[in-house]
Amino acid sequence: MAEVEIVGSIQRIRFAANDSLFKIATMRVSEVREGNIVKNSFGDVVFKGEMSLIPQNEYIIRGEFINDEKYGPQYQYISSKRRDPIEGMSREDFRQFLTDISPKGALVNAQFDDPRPIFQEHRVKELMAIKGIGPVSADKLINAYEEQKDYSEAYVAFGKWGFNPNMTRKLVRHVHSVEGAIELLNKDPYEFMDVPGVGFKTIDEKALNFGIPSNDPRRVHAFVKDYFDKLAMDGSSWTKEIDLMKYLRQEVFDCDVEETLQWINDSDEFVTYEVDCVRRVATKHLYNTEKSIAKNLLRLLRSENEFEYKKRDEIIDRIQEEQGWKYSDEQTEAINMMLDKNVSMLQGLAGTGKSTTLNAVIKVLQDNDYQVATCALSGKAADNLTQLTGKRGQTIHRLLGIGDPFGGFEHEENPLPVDVVILDEVSMVNDSLFETLVNALGDGTKFIMVGDIAQLDSIGVGVMRDIISSKIVPTVSLTKIHRQAQDSAIITHSLQYRMGKMPKVSSKDSWTMLGNKNDLGYVFEDSAEEEKLSTDAYRIFAQALKKYDVSDIQILTQTVSGCARINDLAQTIANPKSPTKNQYKVKANSADAYILREGDKVLNTSNNYRATAAENHQMYRPIFNGNTGIIESIDLEFNSKGGVSHVEAVIDFDGVGKVFLRDKELETIQLGYAMTVHKSQGSTIPCVIVVLPFHYMLNNRELLYTALTRASDKCFLLTTQKSLKTTVKKTSETVHHSNLKMLLEEEFKNAENV
Repeated sequence: MAEVEIVGSIQRIRFAANDSLFKIATMRVSEVREGNIVKNSFGDVVFKGEMSLIPQNEYIIRGEFINDEKYGPQYQYISSKRRDPIEGMSREDFRQFLTDISPKGALVNAQFDDPRPIFQEHRVKELMAIKGIGPVSADKLINAYEEQKDYSEAYVAFGKWGFNPNMTRKLVRHVHSVEGAIELLNKDPYEFMDVPGVGFKTIDEKALNFGIPSNDPRRVHAFVKDYFDKLAMDGSSWTKEIDLMKYLRQEVFDCDVEETLQWINDSDEFVTYEVDCVRRVATKHLYNTEKSIAKNLLRLLRSENEFEYKKRDEIIDRIQEEQGWKYSDEQTEAINMMLDKNVSMLQGLAGTGKSTTLNAVIKVLQDNDYQVATCALSGKAADNLTQLTGKRGQTIHRLLGIGDPFGGFEHEENPLPVDVVILDEVSMVNDSLFETLVNALGDGTKFIMVGDIAQLDSIGVGVMRDIISSKIVPTVSLTKIHRQAQDSAIITHSLQYRMGKMPKVSSKDSWTMLGNKNDLGYVFEDSAEEEKLSTDAYRIFAQALKKYDVSDIQILTQTVSGCARINDLAQTIANPKSPTKNQYKVKANSADAYILREGDKVLNTSNNYRATAAENHQMYRPIFNGNTGIIESIDLEFNSKGGVSHVEAVIDFDGVGKVFLRDKELETIQLGYAMTVHKSQGSTIPCVIVVLPFHYMLNNRELLYTALTRASDKCFLLTTQKSLKTTVKKTSETVHHSNLKMLLEEEFKNAENV
């Protein structure tokens, strides 16, 4: 049957999904503009589909007739627009609209005589300034406004390019207007690639299918931007101009390379410069980020040092007496450096005593009443700081107050109110976050960096190697393995692996513990029976649960896919199905479906700035990629068919607190009994089980070193002789092109000439 167009409003909502805009609703029809209306046996006109319709408001609605075998005549919702478009509403009608959508609307009306510009321009911070409206309420008000826009023209325009309604709304909201979004689509669809969750690949597929030539300048320019994004993810901030030209000729058919280079030179997004007779190209954003880091480090280095310490030697002597051994010469040098210098770097491999050295520095500072803040990238690393030093560690994000979903952070303009900031696991931190941190340090603030350069590289452009190689920042590298560490096979074997050497271990050592501490065990399987490694991990995990809490055991693999099966196995022993525990099947209709159950150890896999506090849903409590925790509760609501219509969960995240999540937010929560080595970086866990099957591309000695050194008490390496030998031979060390070393040297030279 043909489509119909009616004028009407919602009479009753029969069903509303909580994780999408899908509704089944009975309509009150005031006018039929096209087609013939068919009512069901109750005399109702029923529409279903994703729609944002507010009761008591009239809409022009289009739908397509369907005769459902079970529910009878219905209409599949196609599109709608307000009879009185929200964009053209009078001041009085808009104020009434705010009252209709939320009780908070009255608070907005009381504050603003004409609130329309506040919503049209997304002035969220002005809404948050109203007493009674927090960030969550402000977010909901803006979303309610956006959902009432007339998207019908956008659905048509974007639909021609293959965009579905959900993606269309997302792109329109990025521009803040339907007209602006359509204009941008026709002018340059690749401008949408910067919308979070979209990217070059999605836009490029639509554009090529629509008929844009592969060598269209708009596509080539977007291709270049995507190239630099990938370059940065791999750890480089610049490339040679000649290499970029070769890549364009290779990847883009009939590309006008000269025009592209001219565009790069003229663009505000890139910088071109020459170093040692080689032309370089970098994004202006990354270049300026690295330049800002260099300027800030020099600013801190040259600030007046007002630190004075009473009874410094006595405090250190007392620490040595309490621990039962004296610091080595290089540790003493490191302690003095960190206490005396404004900015310093402590670097060392596992077992060289970085933590105990740092502990002495913190004790001297605290005993002299200096305010010390310790931080790290991950929640686990921050917790590790707390355990090792006794000083409460925080994530960098929490220290800076990052978490406002509308941009900005607490210390963007206000320096951190502390005397000393200690950053641990600096090798994990990329340039963007590092720049944010050093920019928040006031003149005279002492900045101490600690890290292990032998671990896996950061995701993105790192800073540690350039800072050390510049020799501008005072640095001490600890090299001596402590006597206590020499008794640990975890330490001695991991260090040999990191140097590309094989310790004396063979298949006969399988299922035995090595080292004076009996802290490292090997399990070898034949290469032809590598699939047994997952079962081995399950067996060891089951035994470990008799001694350790589930939070103190971590299974590590090199791939995400390797985690899935092991997680399922581990869940059956650590947290089996129980009539007293609620559970929820995530991605229920997908091949990747998995069960989350109350009591499960879980891992968050994506930054969520809109997560809210369990005790106050009006307060944001952001969680970040890599946060781990335990599910405290799961609450489910069911529809008439017995399916889950709504789910809410409370998860207690390490270093974050209890967080409330619901519906699709849970799709970023995975079982956390097993995780990748990359996700574990920065953590220290009592019992670690490393599963290392053969993988030519991913296995390398940096990965193995990082995995083994996560363990503080016991470690088990499950592998094959072939996999272990090839892993030790291969290194992940690659040449990363970054500007920080050069810019640090330039800033230092300029400062010396002043």
